[in-house]
Amino acid sequence: MIQDEPESVAGTGTGPTPTDFLIASVAFCENVVFARNAVLNDLDIQALETTASGDWDMKGLFEIGSANPSFRSILVETRVRTNGPIKKAVEVARMTHNRCPVHATLKKATKMTFKLFVNDVEASL
Repeated sequence: MIQDEPESVAGTGTGPTPTDFLIASVAFCENVVFARNAVLNDLDIQALETTASGDWDMKGLFEIGSANPSFRSILVETRVRTNGPIKKAVEVARMTHNRCPVHATLKKATKMTFKLFVNDVEASL
């Protein structure tokens, strides 16, 4: 694995940052756990995509003022295409949040927000 920082913070810009890996890890975990839960619960999925983004203050990297370098929040969005019932997709999403170890760890440290889109329509979690 290659890890780097942008040139603007003394890196060479040749790879993802540690924070990129952190945010990607929750998306990867949610995606694989969702797929597993879908199979275990007979939810047929044609497409599955999970993205994540985080909000934090880069000033904290340099101890500027009282800036804190920790994430203030993380947003995870899962988009699933299925012929199954939306209710089942919501159930699988809820199971996923409870079973993903990365999510379980991060929710102890920061605000986690999740959005589920089933067949391009946001579903209430």
